Amino acid sequence: MNYVGIDLGGTRLRVAIAGAGGPIQHVVRHPTEADRGPEHVINRIVKTIEEALRHERIKPAEVASMAIGMPGPANGKTGVVLSPPNLPGWRDVPIASILTERTAIPTNLENDANLAAFGEARAGAGKGARNLAYVTVSTGIGAGLVLDGRLYSGASGVAGEVGHIVIEPGGPLCNCGNRGCLEAIASGTAIARAAREALETRARTQLRRHRESDGPTAAEVVRAARGGDALSRRLLDRAGTALGIGMGTLVNLLNPELLILGGSVMKAGGLINRPMQTSLKVSSWESARRGLRIVAPRLGQNAGLVGAVEWARLQATSAARVQATR
Repeated sequence: MNYVGIDLGGTRLRVAIAGAGGPIQHVVRHPTEADRGPEHVINRIVKTIEEALRHERIKPAEVASMAIGMPGPANGKTGVVLSPPNLPGWRDVPIASILTERTAIPTNLENDANLAAFGEARAGAGKGARNLAYVTVSTGIGAGLVLDGRLYSGASGVAGEVGHIVIEPGGPLCNCGNRGCLEAIASGTAIARAAREALETRARTQLRRHRESDGPTAAEVVRAARGGDALSRRLLDRAGTALGIGMGTLVNLLNPELLILGGSVMKAGGLINRPMQTSLKVSSWESARRGLRIVAPRLGQNAGLVGAVEWARLQATSAARVQATR
């Protein structure tokens, strides 16, 4: 039998085909066109699945299971997408049942961060680890959790929202409506915003050359910091310190053996890692972090897609076991 994995983001749609026990055979990529609404995107998903199956000369009846990863919040237990901020108009959409009906392939939904963690656990940096957290620090901050060898998504599918741990009560306003969230301080978006605010002062900085544009991006802050810009280094130090506090909270709560840190912000290397490591150490209990390894992801942008295929395999196997016991 075959398996289909789908990775749906705000800008990009990818569909992968894999055979029984083997690696991904083929991937089809298309723009999401999220601004055109849920029905248009669902039609694109279905057509992309059909395109991938045609390429491999596979009939829907020859696919045992399909899994789709989407931005949270998404409830994998019910198969319903709740209200992802980067997919306009998606609110309480039963995407799993819709795709099952439209394709005749049993479909499972899971949060994309969870599937990225599952992919790394099965085939990447987390292979062999039974307790890990995969944290992505990019435009936003989120985590996928694997506990005792199983993907953990919580009561309603929103576990792992570490970006909304409050680090600075009364701090910067977060998109969630609270203030001082980790995401509002340490994400790429937050770093860029802090840089723009700094340019409103008389601070001396290389970033001032970006004042007439939309302002510096997080990547430009990193470049300036590497060039010795003091303000940029302070911005990254603040972000890294906040990240360490958040990761310390996660370590105290879950006691993982492995912490995988990925995303565009982590490309800053030591500029983020050094303050993060220092802050994590003083923010976590020594017994909770004993034996903890902190590593970079191995699968890169393919983690979610690999995770979706592996999740489809697991769901098909679980369904087969249930049938066998009846």
